[in-house]
Amino acid sequence: MPYPELPRHTVDALGIETSYYTAGRPDREAVVLLHGMSTSGDSFRELMHALAQDHYLIAPDLPGFGYTENTAPYVIPHLVEWLAAFFEALELHPAHLIGHSFSGLLAPSFALSYPQDVRSLTLLAPAILITESYPDWVLRLSKSGISESVLGIGVNASRVLIQRHVRAPFYDPARMDDSVWERRLGDYERARASAAVLRAVALYDIRPRLAQLGQPTCVIWGVQDSVVNPAGASRLGKMLPRAEVHMIEACGHVPQIEQEIQVAEITGRFLANGYHHLERPPARNGAVA
Repeated sequence: MPYPELPRHTVDALGIETSYYTAGRPDREAVVLLHGMSTSGDSFRELMHALAQDHYLIAPDLPGFGYTENTAPYVIPHLVEWLAAFFEALELHPAHLIGHSFSGLLAPSFALSYPQDVRSLTLLAPAILITESYPDWVLRLSKSGISESVLGIGVNASRVLIQRHVRAPFYDPARMDDSVWERRLGDYERARASAAVLRAVALYDIRPRLAQLGQPTCVIWGVQDSVVNPAGASRLGKMLPRAEVHMIEACGHVPQIEQEIQVAEITGRFLANGYHHLERPPARNGAVA
C-alpha cells in the first residue's frame, strides 16, 4: 500500500537552494534524516510517517540529489558546512540525526564538528568502514549491479535497465509495492552527484575519530546487505563509545523501506530516551558527554 506524499519545501543553505520534506509537529524534538547515494529525502517517507506522532521530522535532499542544487567541492567537510547552514536556516539546534549509507558517514562527521547540535545518531547501513577495503567495496557495487549506473551508464540506459539497478540493493524486491519503484526511479533520474559521492567516500576516513563521538548511537543493518558489508557491524559497534547494534534478517541495503516496521520500532524506542542506558564516556576533544 503506497504511503502518502510528504510536503516539500525549499530553503537557502550555504548558498545552495535546498529541498526538504517534513512530517510531524514542529513543537516536538527535531529529527533530521539524511539519505544515501542516488536517492533523496523521500526515501525516508515510510519512517517519517511512522515517527510523526512524537517527533518533528525533516529530510533534506542532499546537494546534487532530489530537487537540491549541486555543489562543489563535493567532499565531506563541505557537506558538513552545508548541513550546519541547513540547521541554522531552520533553527534545528539540537536535533537527533539519522543517516543512511553514505550519510551514515556524513552524520557522525557532522556530530564531530558540531557536537552541541546533535542529540543522538541513528546509522542505517553506514558506509564508515569501507575505506578499509575500498577496491573491494567498489567490486561489491559492481556485483550488485549498482556501479554501472552510478558511474554514468544508467542515466542514458533504458528504463528497464534502470529498474533493475534500483531493485539491486533490496533483498526481496518482489515484496515491495510498485509505488516504491516509481519513487526510486525518479530519484535515480534526478541524481547528479552519485559519482562524486564515490570520490568523497574514498577520500575521507572517519575511523580514527570515532572514539571522540559522545552522542548515543544506534546502528541498524540488514543481514543480507549486498552494498555495504554487514560483517563489520559488530566491530563498528565496539568502535563507537555509546552504541547499540541491531541486525535485521531478510533485509538488504535499504532497511527503512524494506523492513520499515522493524526499523520504525527500533528507532522509535531509541529516540524515546531509550538511549540513556548507554554509558557516557569521559568528554574529550569537544565531544558531548
